[in-house]
Amino acid sequence: MDPLLTPLQMSAAIHIGASSISCLISNEDGQQIEYLEKSTSLAHDIFSQNEITKSTIKNCVSILNGYNAILSEFGISPQDPNLRIVATNILAAASNTNIFINRLQISCNITVEVLDDGEMTRLIYKKSLMHLQASSEENMPSTLVVHAGPGYTRTLCFNEGKISSYNSYRLGIYRETEAVRSNSNDDSDWHDTLQQHIIRQLEPLITDFHDKHFKQLFCIGSELQQIRQKIMSDKKQLCSIDKLRKIDKNISNKEIEEIVNHFNVDYQTAEGLPAAISINLHIADALGIENIIIPNKDFERGLLQDLQHSHESSGAFVEEVLSSARSLAKKYKVNKKHANRVTDIATELYDQLQELHDLDPQAKLLLHCAALLHECGGFIADASHHKHSQYIIQHSEIFGLSKSDTDLIALIARYHRNSPPKPSHAIYRDLDTQQQMRVSKIASLLRIADALDSRHLSLNEPITIELTPEILHIHLIGYNDARVERISMKSKGDLFQNIFGLEIHLHETI
Repeated sequence: MDPLLTPLQMSAAIHIGASSISCLISNEDGQQIEYLEKSTSLAHDIFSQNEITKSTIKNCVSILNGYNAILSEFGISPQDPNLRIVATNILAAASNTNIFINRLQISCNITVEVLDDGEMTRLIYKKSLMHLQASSEENMPSTLVVHAGPGYTRTLCFNEGKISSYNSYRLGIYRETEAVRSNSNDDSDWHDTLQQHIIRQLEPLITDFHDKHFKQLFCIGSELQQIRQKIMSDKKQLCSIDKLRKIDKNISNKEIEEIVNHFNVDYQTAEGLPAAISINLHIADALGIENIIIPNKDFERGLLQDLQHSHESSGAFVEEVLSSARSLAKKYKVNKKHANRVTDIATELYDQLQELHDLDPQAKLLLHCAALLHECGGFIADASHHKHSQYIIQHSEIFGLSKSDTDLIALIARYHRNSPPKPSHAIYRDLDTQQQMRVSKIASLLRIADALDSRHLSLNEPITIELTPEILHIHLIGYNDARVERISMKSKGDLFQNIFGLEIHLHETI
């Protein structure tokens, strides 16, 4: 280790993945100092036996303790704030997930968090965009990004350098491999059976994109990246679909041991390689995509490096997040003018009352999304639509946001009317005190904003705010008579008054 580097300047990330555990150590300039990777059988265990075996748990403990010893040489302890340890989200499919996580935490003195799907999507989006921009001499051609993961396949569509849609499918390399193995009695036709199974599982994805025209397919996945040099040289940016088809045909006649030797990969990679190639190949065939991009191994290392900071904020993805929220609002036929007016008022309240509420920038994004979606429950029924809104948002995806953030938005939207938060409410009761207060503060701003457009006038005029020791004065520009808004504020301003101890006075300003 360079003696000029102090322990405080070092950071690290460990990813407990489906087929390997990797560790990246970097300095404060983002320079990669050390990269380590060792194979595991997590995906094989989970999708073949529905649990993580004792031998795999023991192997994971051994690997992580070995990494701890190396990290200590760089001045990084297991509980160092500059160390982040995440685990693949396929752990949710194991029956003994808690036992596995607890064993790692006790035996290795580490804190492990299961990687959220929303965060993984952000990581893939960021790295894919950077790679595609760097490889395109002019405007980025329309591209379908496919991340064939161990249990799920994610797709991101890029048009003119911007994401236009994203989806997740219950189709994965190891999920399909083990499903076929467990139901196949004849090894001789195993590869053909796998092909047919994958084609059937791909039907929803193909249906979603059958009318789209993509110039290229960007294939992400450690299995393909491990054999990239066999498919395309470093000088070439694109690989032809014919080249991938030849490799697929060649690999169909090989045993796992032969794949290991031929491609110089570990056993776990060799086991997932046929499915990885098949998934990407059939997507390209079905959608008529002839050009394929496979990033090199540095792509995976880049994802690992970004893990050290990606959970801190979604700030870099605000526009993508809001675009996704607007699409969701459109899907459930939300009154656009009212939603936009409430959003404008709510975010204005956030900005002008910053010193009072002391909320973080991420809270503003949650408020913005909740304001756009607070009436989506009307799609189900007007009665109790606030509860329906919570349900819809809670069971939807908003690009770039974690499941926990989406749940918070669902709660905030629910509290735009009727009862404020109560300890008995589901999800809210499971939050810690700090998060409960955060939700209440954000919801209090949304309730005020909704009250100020209770007649759905959707005016464009701004509001101005004046704070005195006991009163929040809101000056309504363009309002001739705010009697209806005052009545609405009596029921919706209560949460703000209870939290901040301020009465709310409305003033018409022509």
